[in-house]
Amino acid sequence: MSESILLERNGRVAVLYLNRPETLNCFHNEMLESLASALRKLDADPEVRCVVLTGSGRAFCAGGDLNVLMDCDTQEKSDTNMQVANEAIEALFRMRTPTVAMVNGAAAGAGFNLALACDIIFASEKARFMQSFVNVGIASDCGGHYFLEKAVGRHLAKELMFTARPVTAQEGKTLGFVNRICAPDTLRDETLAFAAEIADKAPLAIAASKTLLNRAEELSLEDVLEAEKQQQGPLLLSRDCKEGISAFREKRKAEFTGA
Repeated sequence: MSESILLERNGRVAVLYLNRPETLNCFHNEMLESLASALRKLDADPEVRCVVLTGSGRAFCAGGDLNVLMDCDTQEKSDTNMQVANEAIEALFRMRTPTVAMVNGAAAGAGFNLALACDIIFASEKARFMQSFVNVGIASDCGGHYFLEKAVGRHLAKELMFTARPVTAQEGKTLGFVNRICAPDTLRDETLAFAAEIADKAPLAIAASKTLLNRAEELSLEDVLEAEKQQQGPLLLSRDCKEGISAFREKRKAEFTGA
């Protein structure tokens, strides 16, 4: 892992920091490749039950590094850079492990879309979200047209992309893509407490629900019912299910193992 990505462990919760604070954690290819690699390793680690993604310093992520964008003087270079970014977004969105974006400041451009690719968003009162792409003459990328449209609807997504206006944490909560707003000095503690709560739940069940929820809008009711039927059998046969039922009957906390 490069210095542009930092990893911190808090029990079963892993915290990943985008670590280029001098650039407001803007992307470059090395950072994105390190991020994708770290996410894949954490998703394969049975000891990790929740991943928190945040930024070092005063920002979450201000999007792509403008120096990298300026260097894209051929279609080939653009395609290469976009492929690296796309692989990082895919790695984040497709994780079976639940993810929480801890948005401590600006989440602009692809940084906004990176937060949207997470399962849950906790935001500081100082956080600002912005689809800033049109300000530099490009369109949203890193899945923005997918994530934002699903989060706020087509017409509002168009407004935010066409105008590049900033969205406060409070407006983000009203619109439904921010789950919780925290004071800047309590954001970390509240986010990690929430992540630890998720980490205590049955990981197989969470992974199954996450996978189906990510597909639900693309499926018919009949398809969802069939998918639920297919995934429920293995869960009912798991040791976690037996432990959960036993713990409920015995009025104690369940100890899930992911098996």
